[in-house]
Amino acid sequence: RIAIVALLFGAVHVVIARRLALIGIKSDPQVARRVSNPDLLASTRPDILDREGRQLATDVQSAMLYAEPRKGVGYVDDAVDQLRTVFPDLDERELREKLSSKKGFVRLKREISDGQQHDVRKLGIPHVGFLQESKRVYPAGPEVSHVLGGVNVDSAGIAGLEKWVDSGGLADLHLAGFATGRSLKPVQLSLDLAVQHAMRDELMKAQANYQAKSTSGMVFDVRTGEIVAMVSLPDYD
Repeated sequence: RIAIVALLFGAVHVVIARRLALIGIKSDPQVARRVSNPDLLASTRPDILDREGRQLATDVQSAMLYAEPRKGVGYVDDAVDQLRTVFPDLDERELREKLSSKKGFVRLKREISDGQQHDVRKLGIPHVGFLQESKRVYPAGPEVSHVLGGVNVDSAGIAGLEKWVDSGGLADLHLAGFATGRSLKPVQLSLDLAVQHAMRDELMKAQANYQAKSTSGMVFDVRTGEIVAMVSLPDYD
């Protein structure tokens, strides 16, 4: 009986030890999912076009530096010093806190150049790597800013048409992993960028001439009711 009980206890301890070992070596699910399917991180928003097909908003891909502190990055102080030789603008205290945490995934820096990627790889810091992500850009600058609105750092719409696009189901597509740059249909507006530019230019002149605090104007197609231009000053980039 004593031998049987001892064997049972031994088997239980073996199972527990095996489970702990698996947890220790298993990658963080969030990171594993992103690395195995880069589109989940590099998911893009649809292009926004004017009536002539000119780009008003689009996505570009850039590299993001990340770390997996839970799996260990070696000596944290050494890792901090090494990374700051490549990125001197990184806050030393904040970087040390991130690398010392028990999180499975932390962002360290966005928009990394090819040269910086090469320099970081040469450092050989364990569990520090790169992932591709999308950055929203607006080729027309401030020309259509009040209409387009904008996105936050996680590429979620927070104002204007960008927020409207999310309300149309884009957020759900992102969560499902289907919102990729190869599958999203562009959003085409009734705005004409050339007319928008001309109206903005005239309103800027009028604002300066009459020393007005603000100006605004719209151009409609009287036959269809479509908005061809919509400007509000002051605007923003």
